[in-house]
Amino acid sequence: MYSQAETVSTHAPVKPHTTWINIITILAAATASFNFGYSNNAIAGTLAQTSFVEYFLFTAPTSRVGGILGAFLGGGFIGSVVQSPISSRFGRRPCNMMAAFIVMVAAALQAGSVHIAMFLAARVFNGIGAGMIITNTPVYMSEISPAHTRGLMVSSQGVSITLAYIVSSLLALAFHFVDHSYQWRLQFVVLAAFALVLVVTMYFIPESPRWLMDNGKYDQAWEVLQKLHKSKSDPDARLARAEYVQIKAQIEEEKSLPSGYWHILTNPHTRKRAICGATVWVMGQSTGIVVIANFAPQLFAGLGYSNVLQLGLSAAWVTVCAMGTWLSGLLIERIGRVKQLTLGGYLCSVCLIIEAVLQKYYIGTTEEAGLKAATAMFFIFVFIFGLFVECPAYTYVVEIWPTHLRSEGATIGLASFFLMTIVYNSPAAEAFATIQWEYYFVMISVCLVATTFLAWYCPETAGLTLEEIAAQFGDHVAVKISDIDVDQVMIEKSDDKHVEHIRSMDAHA
Repeated sequence: MYSQAETVSTHAPVKPHTTWINIITILAAATASFNFGYSNNAIAGTLAQTSFVEYFLFTAPTSRVGGILGAFLGGGFIGSVVQSPISSRFGRRPCNMMAAFIVMVAAALQAGSVHIAMFLAARVFNGIGAGMIITNTPVYMSEISPAHTRGLMVSSQGVSITLAYIVSSLLALAFHFVDHSYQWRLQFVVLAAFALVLVVTMYFIPESPRWLMDNGKYDQAWEVLQKLHKSKSDPDARLARAEYVQIKAQIEEEKSLPSGYWHILTNPHTRKRAICGATVWVMGQSTGIVVIANFAPQLFAGLGYSNVLQLGLSAAWVTVCAMGTWLSGLLIERIGRVKQLTLGGYLCSVCLIIEAVLQKYYIGTTEEAGLKAATAMFFIFVFIFGLFVECPAYTYVVEIWPTHLRSEGATIGLASFFLMTIVYNSPAAEAFATIQWEYYFVMISVCLVATTFLAWYCPETAGLTLEEIAAQFGDHVAVKISDIDVDQVMIEKSDDKHVEHIRSMDAHA
């Protein structure tokens, strides 16, 4: 344990900073996000591979495509739920390590599939691992990031996912030129290799200091905080000390509070968090992003492009999305999460309305100008999504929760991600074959309502520590970080395991 010793206080403010160690740790954690992105997008290029179509889609192609997409998303929903007890009990890092093993095995099964039932089962299994990753990773990232750059740091989840989309799309294009029956299997061989890299990476990053403290492991939490925040500009670990005191005080105050989903739904403050978290991804998925991402090659085919151009345009499309996510980090701390999401929801809806109108009048025609305009609108749409929606959505749905409920809260936010994706994706193949461009308006109508509700109902969180966000939802903040006099706080090891960690609150005066 540690105890507190008092020194003469000048109450100099703690200067916020982000160390290279902190950044490297975030980037290492983002290899998990990359694995989700590759798992999700691998199927988009695979569906355009001739060898895959001949092997699995020779009969009832529309229903089989819907089943393949739904299998992964259903598994993702399961993964988003099961990660919560694993992450809460064993830690954020072991949870992602387990997920990496699942993805690796699932990738091998997909690569070796000999009939459609085996491939579908492997996609479900892959979805479970990927669902665990996309839900647990931003929890970890938010818990190791300083308040002033937390949005930027957690944005690495969105950046890594879109980077994986680029790699997957480029490899799909490259594999198109492999003239062999195993052509389509190569995507999943590569996925297995990336999952192995993730397994190894998880050994080298620290556990979340908030999880450690919530589980009574104060010594380890302090060591992690020092490692993350101590630098040449902060040799005395002032930021680490301030964070330590605040996290400890807030966790002690919340220890007596109930946990679990029933408490979340029956307590007005946690219920508001749940509504906000779910609304974010109801809006995000109602932009149509995943439907368009999974069907990009087919949609480009509908605009009259050849097989090679379909794959090439898909790679360019996800690259434009990535450019948006890279720039998103420059906005997230400046304009705030809620404003950024609101702008994204409205602008994506406008783009999708224009796209639907263009497809109504020009698909199936030889009007080159109209077809090019429809293609360009796809690119404008995905850039806006990357710039305004992808990154703040992952950040907001995890940072609004207290430490003891963060995994459950992440489940609520990302379960809505998967549920809405299933709702839109599963019938998409049939919808595009029947009602065509009108299907966009189903998503647009929901997106506009959800965006308006989000702007009206959900509070801003930018610039606040995870502990101080509690006040935005009506909960008490044990101590503000600006009130902590770190010059009166000395954290030292104690042989007495029963000594209280913080003996008095004098240091907060």
